[in-house]
Amino acid sequence: MSVKNKTNKNYKRSQKGRSMVEMLGVLAIVGVLSVGGVYGYGVAMKKHKANEALHKASLMATTVSAYAMSNDGDLPSSITDFTNSGYATTLSDNGTQFKLTVAGIGFDVCTQMQNVKGGMVRDVTCDDVTGDATITYYKNLATDPAEGEKSPTGGSGGMPDPLCQDVKCESGQQCIGGVCAEVTGECSKNADCDKWCEDNGDGVACYCSINAESTDDDSACYKNFTGVCAVATPKSKGGYVANSDPVTWWSAVNFCKAHNKSLVSLSDLGITGGYQDGALCEGSECTGTFTWSDLKDKLGSDYYWTTDAVSCDADWNCKSGSNNNSCSAFRVSTHGSDVCNGGRYGSGDYYALCVDK
Repeated sequence: MSVKNKTNKNYKRSQKGRSMVEMLGVLAIVGVLSVGGVYGYGVAMKKHKANEALHKASLMATTVSAYAMSNDGDLPSSITDFTNSGYATTLSDNGTQFKLTVAGIGFDVCTQMQNVKGGMVRDVTCDDVTGDATITYYKNLATDPAEGEKSPTGGSGGMPDPLCQDVKCESGQQCIGGVCAEVTGECSKNADCDKWCEDNGDGVACYCSINAESTDDDSACYKNFTGVCAVATPKSKGGYVANSDPVTWWSAVNFCKAHNKSLVSLSDLGITGGYQDGALCEGSECTGTFTWSDLKDKLGSDYYWTTDAVSCDADWNCKSGSNNNSCSAFRVSTHGSDVCNGGRYGSGDYYALCVDK
């Protein structure tokens, strides 16, 4: 009996603790589970961020598509942020497609975006150095390539027009440099002149030259818009591109777009003040970082259209305006050293002057 009791006593004593090997084994299992849990959580968070990023990108793509489909495939001039997320975003044209590049979203998140892409997201590419993600869509947001290739490729020719970015035109009208118009005749936009240009351009770009008549109707400034194809023969002036013949304001806009440029603004010329009230300044009344003598040296003694709009009331009291759908635009005269306003339909002696944008 005493031996049996002693054995039982020793057995019970041995159950009071665990050996070092057993404890290390338990810690190893806990460590593996912890690492696995953290890794799994990290993957889940990356998938969540990828899904969220694609969702936000698709919301932005819907806005871009709506603009492109109502502007013959041209894209908005810029997109500066990723739906308020803090990521800088750039937009590029790719024919029937457009690309959104989201800066610094992270290579790992971008890789997850590649794994979950589908639907109207046609492709996702990742930059392993910068962590940028580039997402591709058809301009009509098609999910099928056959339908996607029916997207417009950019009908107005040249650079997208920033003045048209927020302009909504009625059915049958188009936006020309911020102005809504229904154009008849040989052409209504630069792309209509592509075939004509093959026979007449001699390797030089062509554009749609647009004219109109003024009207006394209070609801509209102009009527009878007509377009004629013309060769956009460039002329270099002081680092700018100009044309050789006087044109209307709308023709000047299209001439510049044919050369992948935009019509010059007053600020591009260094003119920043003096013209706002009264829509006129002369000589030293016009202020800025320019001198009339420098402008005349660069541009010669001529007259040029600008993108800057003029607002006038019923009594023709005019001032600088933000509405580019107005009747008048500012014109610069290096000949007379002045800034004044004029009806967009008048060709007079005014020329296109184009600048990179």
